[in-house]
Amino acid sequence: MAANERGAGRKKALKREIIEELRTRYRNGESMQKLAGEAGISRQTLSSYFHDNYPMDGIYRTYSAWVKLNYEFRRNDISECSLRIEYLNKDKCCSVILVDFQNERIQVINHTDNPILRAFGIKVKPTWGDFNDFLEERCIPKNRFMIRQVLKDFGIEQYDALRILEKTEGRTGEDDMWMRFSYFRKEEAL
Repeated sequence: MAANERGAGRKKALKREIIEELRTRYRNGESMQKLAGEAGISRQTLSSYFHDNYPMDGIYRTYSAWVKLNYEFRRNDISECSLRIEYLNKDKCCSVILVDFQNERIQVINHTDNPILRAFGIKVKPTWGDFNDFLEERCIPKNRFMIRQVLKDFGIEQYDALRILEKTEGRTGEDDMWMRFSYFRKEEAL
């Protein structure tokens, strides 16, 4: 609800998990009007959540939806990036990382002043090497006992930190941090 006594103003955005649950219920036959009412939003707003702006599979297929998702970044820098990683502590986003694989560049925006909760700690402009180190730190060690069996269980043929993190969401037993991945498929957008 809005912060003022009249209840006016912009309502809070729905979390991705709630959008996915509502989308599933809609596909199973529940009416858009009923679901919108339960969520406390208009039917039109719910409809926009169900389309390009919030893909269930995390793959953005239109450039405009990708730009809208990454509104915090300079527009010129977004077009070459095909991966967005949100680094979260429980349900609070601490860092957003945009990845340009072709040029081996990353961009980061931090949403916390606490360097312990940031993806790259005190580093303001991390390098490509820092990014790869970050992935390795959040991942199962390469030399873990029975790593081949673990990879097989994940359906991965060889050690690839990014693919492993996609499967585990970057979760470890040592903290409450995790990652949410979103992709832009340029070839599908053209």
